[in-house]
Amino acid sequence: MNVITSPDVLVAVMVYGLMAMTEPFVESWLHDIFETNPPFQWGWDQFFAPLLRAVMLVVFVYIAYPALFGLNVAPGIGELIRGDEAQINTVISVLFLAGFLASLIPGLGRNPQIVLPIQGSLAAGYVFYWLTSYLGVTTATFWPGLDVVLMMICLSFFAHRLARIGGKAFGDWLDRTLDTSGYDLVIVHTVELLAQIPVILLFGLGLGRQLAM
Repeated sequence: MNVITSPDVLVAVMVYGLMAMTEPFVESWLHDIFETNPPFQWGWDQFFAPLLRAVMLVVFVYIAYPALFGLNVAPGIGELIRGDEAQINTVISVLFLAGFLASLIPGLGRNPQIVLPIQGSLAAGYVFYWLTSYLGVTTATFWPGLDVVLMMICLSFFAHRLARIGGKAFGDWLDRTLDTSGYDLVIVHTVELLAQIPVILLFGLGLGRQLAM
């Protein structure tokens, strides 16, 4: 199955991309409003931003399922959750906690090429666990394979560097064309977030190859 051209993945990427483009504008707007309120700005960086990105990743994974695991046929996400909304809250909480803890580590919280793949892999791992439990598969593990892990590491840093260079060039061009400023930061931010999607898809395929459906 060609995951990249799968309708599920394409829709998931578009939705995720729109959210990624919106986030910098929301952040800038809130920082302007609460310019004289440093505690709120700190709270946004430490709490709300990681929470928002956790929600974004959960939305991406849920929409991309089951193509995320390279599957053509699989039980619907609603069947896996079985109406238990607590499971969704648990996933968001775990991803938020991962992002929050990363933000406390100097030099790590502002590195999406590290934090986002970890959060995305956690979200995919939760869905994979629900899927294997639903199917009664007891031999599957959360280890995608050493080959996949090494490819994820290489792809993550390569995609990050390429995103920064390409995003900055495109953003600067927009600023010059529209005679504005700030698009360079917005484009770089958006492209950096999108650049980690192939890494998450690679992890999902590494898990999904354990299943034959």
